[in-house]
Amino acid sequence: MKSIRFSLFLFCLVLSFVFVPQALAQTGSIQGEVTDARGGRLEGVRISVSELDRFTVTDQAGRYLLRGLPARVIEVRFEYLGSETRMETVTIEADETIDLDVSMSTALSLDRIEVRSQAQASSRALNQYRSADAVTNVVSSDDIGSFVDQNVAEALQRLPGISITRDQGEGRFVTIRGLNSNLNNVSLNGMRIGTPEPGNRELPLDLIPTGSVERLEVVKVPTPDMPGDAIGGAVNVVSPSAFDSEAQVIRYRIEGLYADLGSESGIRGELAYSNVFDGFGGQDNIGLSFGINYLERDFQSDNIETEYDLIDEESTGSEVFAPIETQQRKYFITRDRLGAHLNLDFRPNYRDQYFFNALYSQFNDAETRQRSISVWEDGDLDALNGGVAEFRGVEADGIRRRVRYRSKEQETFALALGGEHRLENWTIDYRAGYSEASEDAPDEIEGRFELDGDDVDADVRFGSGVPVFDINRGGVAADDIFVNGNFALDRVVLSQAFTDEEDANFSLNLERAFLFGAGHQFTLKFGADARYKDKDVDENEVELRVVPDLDLGPFTRPGFSFPFGSMGEGISSRLFREYFFANREAFGERPGDLGENLLLSTAPDFSASEDVTAAYLMGTLDIDDWRIIAGARFEDTEFKARGNAIDFDEDGELAGVQTVRASNDYSEFLPGILARYEGFDDIVLRAAWTNTLARPSFSALSPGVVIFREDLEAEAGNPFLDPITSSNIDLMFDWYLPRAGIFSIGLFAKDIDDFVVDFVTDNDPSLPGFEVERPINGTSGETRGIEFNFQHDLGVWNESLDGLLFGVNLTAMDTEFTVAERPGETFSLPQASESIANLYLGFERGPLSTRLSWSHRGKYLEEIGDDARFDVYVDDHAQLDLTASWRFTDQIEAMLEVINITDEALRLYQGDSGNVFQLEEYGVSVSAGLRGRF
Repeated sequence: MKSIRFSLFLFCLVLSFVFVPQALAQTGSIQGEVTDARGGRLEGVRISVSELDRFTVTDQAGRYLLRGLPARVIEVRFEYLGSETRMETVTIEADETIDLDVSMSTALSLDRIEVRSQAQASSRALNQYRSADAVTNVVSSDDIGSFVDQNVAEALQRLPGISITRDQGEGRFVTIRGLNSNLNNVSLNGMRIGTPEPGNRELPLDLIPTGSVERLEVVKVPTPDMPGDAIGGAVNVVSPSAFDSEAQVIRYRIEGLYADLGSESGIRGELAYSNVFDGFGGQDNIGLSFGINYLERDFQSDNIETEYDLIDEESTGSEVFAPIETQQRKYFITRDRLGAHLNLDFRPNYRDQYFFNALYSQFNDAETRQRSISVWEDGDLDALNGGVAEFRGVEADGIRRRVRYRSKEQETFALALGGEHRLENWTIDYRAGYSEASEDAPDEIEGRFELDGDDVDADVRFGSGVPVFDINRGGVAADDIFVNGNFALDRVVLSQAFTDEEDANFSLNLERAFLFGAGHQFTLKFGADARYKDKDVDENEVELRVVPDLDLGPFTRPGFSFPFGSMGEGISSRLFREYFFANREAFGERPGDLGENLLLSTAPDFSASEDVTAAYLMGTLDIDDWRIIAGARFEDTEFKARGNAIDFDEDGELAGVQTVRASNDYSEFLPGILARYEGFDDIVLRAAWTNTLARPSFSALSPGVVIFREDLEAEAGNPFLDPITSSNIDLMFDWYLPRAGIFSIGLFAKDIDDFVVDFVTDNDPSLPGFEVERPINGTSGETRGIEFNFQHDLGVWNESLDGLLFGVNLTAMDTEFTVAERPGETFSLPQASESIANLYLGFERGPLSTRLSWSHRGKYLEEIGDDARFDVYVDDHAQLDLTASWRFTDQIEAMLEVINITDEALRLYQGDSGNVFQLEEYGVSVSAGLRGRF
């Protein structure tokens, strides 16, 4: 069936040539370059012929080529938001190409030292948004070539409908229109790149520093010539090109970093060079751009986590809902990022171009975590009085202290090369790309200590925020729990994790324009691409419970402030590691732990290969004020994987481990139609119906299985999962305002099928008689939403407000899906916030530029439990940031950034908002330094 559908698709592609209109003879072309008043190249300038349905936009080098123009005198229109429209009269000669270079004077270009960083970045982004066929939001670097934010995820959160999930206070993954980051794809200069994450497809965007980026594009509504795995959307990271600038440019940035929590510090530096050269008989036709950036910072975070469950109340004999465990956590982290990029461009003329680009990024964490754990359920709940759980006889080994050290390195290396040729009737482009991504966590070690003393009592107040607890013995404070020497070593846990992924990508696109009627145009585009992925995950964990008679005292370090009660004396991970490796022979495995350790070290391991081949056919019709794009994409996926089958016998002993393999293939047909209307001045209307998919995570696809014959239970992956699919409808109204402003409203809807959920059954045909838990395609969901975006230079309304910039965007969503384990209930999609908002107020006048930004993300569902009391939510998050700079000259600009002014914490709750599940504080961060360009 798959081959029949693919053959039919190719047949339609060939047949389309028979019925398309034929190209008209007696036509010519114009070509040229568009710059601003200072000579900078302008991308996204719209060049059109008013009496014809013909237009194009300038590329990254400010160049354009407009073909198929009738041999006569025509009026050519040049439009760029933030600039005055310019008209040029040109006489077109048959079979000739006319050179027409244009300089656009803008309200943003001034002769004196005048900062317009925000306005110019906004203007570039809006022009690229307006010219895109797909609905694509853009974040552009400013006129110095910099972003405010330190990584890609942080920069993207400023866009409508975008929210981020954070790791240690920094943005890490991007959620687009409320959909999990696993449902997005990420590319570099249009070519896909791999992820170092072990089981997921999501790329951690904190891996890529903004110093290696020229702009960021988020495609929310793809056209058929784009990859189909973009239910949420697609993020494209565009690296700098020498043709972005007018001449040789050297950019620098250096700053010091300060974290209020723990009074920690760091540094950040960037250096970039770009220039164009003459070569091969041409002029300014070779571009070279390269740069390097580095960030290193020390910081801390404070964390408290509490788990709640049903527990017997001794005084009544009934089950009540109460806290069963609380953990206090203190993190000490050293984080560094290293990024480098290289771009080579060869543009011998306006019709041909070749490129090569490479990106390297490295992310390192060295983390020490100190934990104090109180297992309340190791005692008896005597009574629950007014929100206070009174525990008595909590066993001493339920009071625990732990110290962990781990380092983690994530690396990404990506390169791509390709070209584009605009022939007389055809446009051909081709690309090839390769990327490697890896994660190495080779040295995790945790020492686990337990109180060596008498049992304790505890009173835990909960239900109105962070739990507050008092540990005592008969009403007398148990101060010995804060002294390291009172804790004995129970075990040492060693962990290692390695992930490697390789991706190879190839694409070929062909396009031909045909004229018909009174200057109307039909463009046929078709092509194919292929992506080949290999992924290998190796995780190892071993518990050493043969340990020397050792207490925690020798590893004591000075204590520290902690906002959620006392954690007692500090613990040095360095001293503990030194002792462990100096006395390694004293630590070992107990014979009874060998099976469990083998399980921990083999169950997560897998390797997989995935080959995706795709072809598409797309037609674009330009008639009067309409542009209509219709087409379809066919994607075929072949998947192979290897995992481990681990078998425990009826006595709970390890019976054997063997390798298991599985393969699967499937195909999807993804039609789409997009319409755009520009019949009103400065207003663009868009509508789209598209179909997209998302492939299941690699951890869900692993063929591995763990069988527990003693309990007749099994846990398994599912390599035969189908992809998640979505049918999408989008409506957009864009009103472009003077000085690069916009008022925009959009409606969107997604109907999603085959969500992957974990399911437990006793009717699994591969394991009859067992209760088997494995992921299945088990449910459907939907998303409905509205997006609003407004940004404007308020100086348009009153000269006294010149330089005052205002922007606000808001996304409101309603999402829904069901799960089999909770019949009759509906849930919001995990990670789908009901509201996302951004607001900024900027001011630019003379050498001063300031910007106050506020970002808000509403609460979202993180985890579904057995009933509503066990559902876990991530609470609302609102953050206020400030940036300011003073430009002395183009070469020197002082800057200041204050991040998280409101000291917003990460907050999760279980069931009711008063039951804090996790609260993590990061404090305020400040940076100050210099930047500029030569």
